[in-house]
Amino acid sequence: MIVFRVLCFGVHFRINVFMLSPCPHWGAYVDITMVDWGEATMIEAERILLRHALTDPYNERFVFVSDSCIPIYNFSYTYDYIMSTSTSFVDSFADTKEGRYNPKMDPVISVYNWRKGSQWVVLTRKHAGVVVNDTTVFPMFQQHCKRKSLLEFWRDRPFPADPAKEHNCIPDEHYVQTLLAQEGFEGEITRRSLTYSAWDLSASKDRERRGWHPVTYKFSDATPVLIKSIKDIDNINYETENRREWCSSKGKPAPCFLFARKFTRPAALHLLNLSVLGARRGAKSET
Repeated sequence: MIVFRVLCFGVHFRINVFMLSPCPHWGAYVDITMVDWGEATMIEAERILLRHALTDPYNERFVFVSDSCIPIYNFSYTYDYIMSTSTSFVDSFADTKEGRYNPKMDPVISVYNWRKGSQWVVLTRKHAGVVVNDTTVFPMFQQHCKRKSLLEFWRDRPFPADPAKEHNCIPDEHYVQTLLAQEGFEGEITRRSLTYSAWDLSASKDRERRGWHPVTYKFSDATPVLIKSIKDIDNINYETENRREWCSSKGKPAPCFLFARKFTRPAALHLLNLSVLGARRGAKSET
């Protein structure tokens, strides 16, 4: 029997409670740890989840989702999509922006292997083991990959005299990608995420929808039109690498995303009531 484990977590008052599948609010508590957004504690939390999940020898895939994620297809389609390939799904691309890579990481982590991407990855058992057993890259992230100081976090540490000179490194956007590149495993991954997020917020007039986090879909946003627009995405363009990733499954064109975020609880329940979350058009429905 081959199974995959869904790993999820939610942040409440800077304390993350980690649970194994099913999620988000059921399952066995496996660890409790203090986590700050934009700090290396985020990737330590991911490593804790993987370490516990690896104790089950039947787990072959490890899927990271958040408590604001929704599945946009039924379980059968999602399972077949993930298990149809021997690769991990890791959104990974060369990061050319100045200020993210800290030269103090060199020579342990060279700029040549520096990558960026989404933390919402799907890992094979082999790659999950690489993350858990890493003793080289993670310490470098703890020391030299830190988010830029923000006024709302001024209590965390003294606010710098010149914030413009700070490196702005968000660990969970770089760690898995950089680790797999550093260890020579990029040829074993599909370099895209299976989780959709809306980041282009420049046209939004809602100040709460602009910033460092993806847009949150509320009840009024949760429509069949929105879900269809996400399901219709069949390619992803990576400008920094001049690369367009055409999405496929079992050697045939396929939708890019199996999950989507961020949805409020009322929005997610509304979509369930509308019965718009299910199998791909033309596919046999799950019974």
